[in-house]
Amino acid sequence: MELNALMNTPILLGLIISLLIILASRSGFEKRRRRRRPPGPWGLPFIGSIHHMLTSQPQAALRDLALKHGPVMYLRLGQVDAVVISSASAAEEALRANDLSFASRPSLLGGEIACYGNLDIAFAPYGTYWRALRKLCALELLGVSKVRQLAHVRDRETMALVREVAARRRCSSGGGGGGEPPAALMEQFLSAVSLVISNISGFCVSDLFPSLRLVDAITGTRRQLWTARRQLDDVLDRIIAESDARRKERKAKDVGGGGGGDDLVSVMLRIRDEGEFEFPFDNTNIKAIILDLFTGGTETVSSTAEWVMAELMKNPNAMVKAQTEVRQAFKHIDPHDHESQLGDLSYTRMVIKETLRLHPPLPLLLPHMCRETCSVGAFEVAKGSRVIINSWAIARSPEHWDNAEKFKPERFEKNTADYTGTKFDYLPFGYGRRMCPGSGFGIAVLELMVARLLYYFNWSLPDGIRPEELDMDTTVGASARRTSQLRLVAFPYEFQMEI
Repeated sequence: MELNALMNTPILLGLIISLLIILASRSGFEKRRRRRRPPGPWGLPFIGSIHHMLTSQPQAALRDLALKHGPVMYLRLGQVDAVVISSASAAEEALRANDLSFASRPSLLGGEIACYGNLDIAFAPYGTYWRALRKLCALELLGVSKVRQLAHVRDRETMALVREVAARRRCSSGGGGGGEPPAALMEQFLSAVSLVISNISGFCVSDLFPSLRLVDAITGTRRQLWTARRQLDDVLDRIIAESDARRKERKAKDVGGGGGGDDLVSVMLRIRDEGEFEFPFDNTNIKAIILDLFTGGTETVSSTAEWVMAELMKNPNAMVKAQTEVRQAFKHIDPHDHESQLGDLSYTRMVIKETLRLHPPLPLLLPHMCRETCSVGAFEVAKGSRVIINSWAIARSPEHWDNAEKFKPERFEKNTADYTGTKFDYLPFGYGRRMCPGSGFGIAVLELMVARLLYYFNWSLPDGIRPEELDMDTTVGASARRTSQLRLVAFPYEFQMEI
């Protein structure tokens, strides 16, 4: 009777309501605790954590910060929220479990100006246009069949490199190929590409302080990028015009009415003319895509080849082993058949893999944009945050690699890691939807280039420099290059045929 009376009192009702509020609050706190913002370094007013990044090697600075704050780390970079991922397990959760959430790119000043309003493959935001580009790459431009189809181009261009090295050794100059842009124009083009690459990492003023874009006009960044854009146009418009003229000439001569040609530009011109694309597709789109192909085919391949040669010079035993393997494989075959023998160069391929482990062309990959709030490593990654994958730090982690800082190609004898991201402790080209679509092309060129440089020449360091004295310092923008240019002396291998 007293219990029933108590149940009807306002006191008990108040206690029950209070208890429910406490339980709800605790539940909300537990949810917030489970999905809290990642830890990170201290920041300053206005600039946030930018001062931690003022170095020529931001990937190393971020690795050191991650050792203190954890593999999922928050940084406030100016007005931008960024999450840095520095472990294989966190990278797997981000790029596999949350692949769709991180499938977009931030809009950066370099991409908006030099990449024609982000119409390229690398920086196009996630959506129907980018998915159509991805399909175009897989089926028409960068698929396995197209890589095989263009073997003759790799043969021609890598042999041109061999001849240029030999000509320089003889202190003579080689002639240019017909139909190529003048040397001065190409030099301007490569200079423009270099400027673009240095401004697509997301660390220029306007990318970190979107409300202060006027500052870029004052510092000259915007003006420099527009100058680079005009230099790119000079070359790209010429390439398109000449390819279009050749295509029309072939078509006129082709009785069957086809004659589209097999080069990549011809493929895109056919798609433009026949309206195969799901969106308006004109010369501006083609130029944006060509720029991606050029930057991937020049900057990353050339810098990686330079690192391969540097590591081999610093490790003479590896050089001897790789050269012996290449010369044994190529000794009795037609020079135009060298690519067919690359599968036999197991050690040389391990050298390239190990070089990419220590010197990935994009140490921080390209930044991702979080499309929807999600969790990585029990931490919340808010919608709109930039997500940076420190592939350099992951590939040098002692958790996954013995003697991680040592150049040791033999480690890949039993390691199943490949270039496609099958293991998240080795991501030289990323993983998932935004993985580099041209990695197959790049590796095919790189393997043949390195093999032929080892086959046709013996190499030495100049001025009596010992291997252990070779400068291996890195300067990182969007890509990682040697701080000082590698200078080697080439000696044509004595028994080789005419090159």
